[in-house]
Amino acid sequence: MKPFYFGDRARRLYGVHHAPRGSSRRAGVVVCPPFGQEALRAHRALRELAHALAGAGFHALRFDLSDTGDSAGDGSGARLDTWREDVGVAIDEMREMTDSASVILVGLRLGGTLATLAAGRPDVEALVLWDPVASGARHLAELRAAHAAWLDDHAPGAAHGDGEVLGFPLSRELAADLAAVDLEGAVPAQRRVLLASTDASGRLPGLWPEAPGVTRRRFEAAPVWLHAEGMDSALVPGELVAGVASWLCEVGP
Repeated sequence: MKPFYFGDRARRLYGVHHAPRGSSRRAGVVVCPPFGQEALRAHRALRELAHALAGAGFHALRFDLSDTGDSAGDGSGARLDTWREDVGVAIDEMREMTDSASVILVGLRLGGTLATLAAGRPDVEALVLWDPVASGARHLAELRAAHAAWLDDHAPGAAHGDGEVLGFPLSRELAADLAAVDLEGAVPAQRRVLLASTDASGRLPGLWPEAPGVTRRRFEAAPVWLHAEGMDSALVPGELVAGVASWLCEVGP
């Protein structure tokens, strides 16, 4: 693994490059993270996924979105369009760093949403969307409900403000951005897509039922981004990691 900073000096992004072990494949992989507590809880799983992809011959790049993690910004300026642009910067960095002919985007939760929104570029060859946030309004409501429940459990009587969710800043602008997200209208045209689900109900993602090239797979794994599940379960879903790597080997020779 090689940690480094990349992108514009005014908005440096922190990334980790996992170089392929052995001969490299034609396409590089950019891993797009979720937001907030979900990113913290899923960190190990995404690291192990990138490690597995490197073992399969891919260059893999993990990175922190601007205003999150170790990237520039304190969280107050986070916007959805900026994060979508960050994905584009990561794609450019991957191609320049490795001479990859094309890039595959892998995204978890909101990272899957951002990958979809950034997939209109001709150099994006395929997508892996792991339990993507399809409805931003529903996601926002779930985040606020989780925050309110945490306050009720740990700080009874505390005011339930809207400017924070589980320790992460949530500005009015970012909340409005999230509320407007609807992936139903963002079909990634002419892309092969793996929709990977770990929904405990057993349901497969219902996005884009008529779109060609969309593969749907459900994996028996705990949602690694949830605190309660992460405390009681293995944080690395081995079956899913292996399944994603296998599928990518088929689409990225």
